[in-house]
Amino acid sequence: MDLTLGPEETAVREAIRGVLAARFPLARVRAVAQAEPGLDEALWREAGGLGWFGLGLPERAGGAGYGAAEEMLLFIELGRALTPGPWLGTVLAAHALAASPGLAEAHRAVLGGALRVAVIDDPVDALGDGARLSGAARGVADASAAGGFLVLGSGAARYLPAVTQGLVVEGRPSIDPTRPLGDVRFDGIAATPLAGGAATSRTLATLLAAAEAVGVAERTLEDSVAYAKVRQQFGRPIGSFQAVKHRCADMAVRAEVARSLTTYAAVALAEGKESAPSHVAAAKVLATDAALANAADNVQNHGGMGFTWEADAHLYLKRAWLLEHALGTRAAHLDGLAVPWRAE
Repeated sequence: MDLTLGPEETAVREAIRGVLAARFPLARVRAVAQAEPGLDEALWREAGGLGWFGLGLPERAGGAGYGAAEEMLLFIELGRALTPGPWLGTVLAAHALAASPGLAEAHRAVLGGALRVAVIDDPVDALGDGARLSGAARGVADASAAGGFLVLGSGAARYLPAVTQGLVVEGRPSIDPTRPLGDVRFDGIAATPLAGGAATSRTLATLLAAAEAVGVAERTLEDSVAYAKVRQQFGRPIGSFQAVKHRCADMAVRAEVARSLTTYAAVALAEGKESAPSHVAAAKVLATDAALANAADNVQNHGGMGFTWEADAHLYLKRAWLLEHALGTRAAHLDGLAVPWRAE
């Protein structure tokens, strides 16, 4: 299994990074986060035109013909840039709707960037496992910006347009200003299961959430190193102090381990290995841990300024905490990984 980036993967990564750097510096992220609907419409349309939403789909389904490894690269870059918007749900919907002929129009809209989809993870079927969905999904990321919802139950996946009668979205406070949350209520709405079920979508979603966390871990490392080179204390750059050096070294190790395992999980998933789901779960644990620890250390490396609203360091820490609770916490995934060794 080759975990290094080839020329084609490198070109994909650099193309995505170049677009995000040019269109979405952090000043732009802040401006977009403070306005409705919390995303950049022009960037979204451009992403559709560039084929980002169908990156992992075969060409016969309207995609670019790549796989999970290239989608992983996309989400690492989205995490590095703190890009707002329901990217995860939209990419998942591109996969989930591809095999549903009755939703061909919605599928084309998703691929072209005209339809945004938020994902609702419901592994215990709190919204119901029958023909209708009832109840409330709380804390759904980017719910207010979505034109549709992909509901992942314990076994079935369902898609519903946001304008469905009986579906109501209510905004709620979010720790992360770049990722607004909402409560989505369902009042006995009929929802036909999609082909393929929820397991495949949930595994891919977990991988992409881990990739986004890798992006946070890498970007906070780079920001800390850059700041340590220019911030002066006692007449010297703070990067010359042993305590800061050690902290940055620990950040580098975490980021590298997280990237390596997430890459391994992506390749295993792309190759259809039976062990892929367990590798994805392990990647989510390590990548989230790296994102949280590196983002916290980045705040510390920026000193008192790192805690202020004007600094960007706190934004990465807030994104890391939301990723911790997306598609299963570290504790939940560790419990799942321990099942084969648990005493009866």
